[in-house]
Amino acid sequence: MDIGTDLDDAGVLTLTLDDGNKNALVPEVFEGLIEALDEAADARAIVLAGREGILTAGLDVKWMAANGGAGVERLLVLFGRCLMRLWTEPRPTVCAATGHAIAAGTMFAMACDHAVAAGGGWWGLTETQIDFELPEFGIALARHNLRGDRLEDLVLPGRRIDAAAAVEAGFADELAPADDVVTVARSRAAELAQLPPRAYAGTKRRLRQADADAVLAGLDADIVALTAHLPH
Repeated sequence: MDIGTDLDDAGVLTLTLDDGNKNALVPEVFEGLIEALDEAADARAIVLAGREGILTAGLDVKWMAANGGAGVERLLVLFGRCLMRLWTEPRPTVCAATGHAIAAGTMFAMACDHAVAAGGGWWGLTETQIDFELPEFGIALARHNLRGDRLEDLVLPGRRIDAAAAVEAGFADELAPADDVVTVARSRAAELAQLPPRAYAGTKRRLRQADADAVLAGLDADIVALTAHLPH
C-alpha cells in the first residue's frame, strides 16, 4: 500500500492510505505509518486520510490466512503499537475518514484527536461478528471515545452503524460530505496547530499516556492469548 505524504503551508502533514482497492492493512502499513510520524519533524499537525470512498476495510484477511497464527500475532502487535503511537502523538492529529471505516478503520479514527466522517460510510468495532475478540488496545480506545451508555451496546455485538450514528456515539466527531472530508480535516488540524504546542502535548499526555503505557506493557501477552486458538 502507498502512504502518500503532503505537507501544506500551514504545517499540516496529510498521510493518505491508498492501495487502489479497500486499503486492507498489512504489517508494512503500520511500520510505514510509525516511520512517517517519527520522521515528520517539520509538521505541526497530522491528518490521516483514506482514498476516495474508504478509510480502510480493516486487516487484510487474505494476508492473515496465508501467514497463519504467527503472522496474525505479528500483525496485531504491530497494529497495537501503531495505534498507541498515533494516540500519544504530541502534535494534533485528525482523521479524514473518506468513506467506510469498519473495525481497524474505526480504531484509527478513535486514535486521532478529532475524526471527520464522510456521510454514507459505515463504522463499527465488528470483531465479535467475525468470531474475533477485541484486543485491549481497541477496548482502551473505545472507553476513551464512546459515550458511556453506548459502549457495551456497540462493542459486545460488534454493531455496524452509519456515519451519522458514529458521530452521535463517539466513534467520530463531525460529519462532512465525502468530497469535503479531507479539506475539513486539514482545516481542523490547522486550527488545533494554533494552540500552544507544549500545553497541548502535555495535556494529551496526562489524558492518555498511562492507559497507553498499560496497553503496551501487556500487548504481547494479550495478542498471544487472543491468537492462541489459531494454528501457528
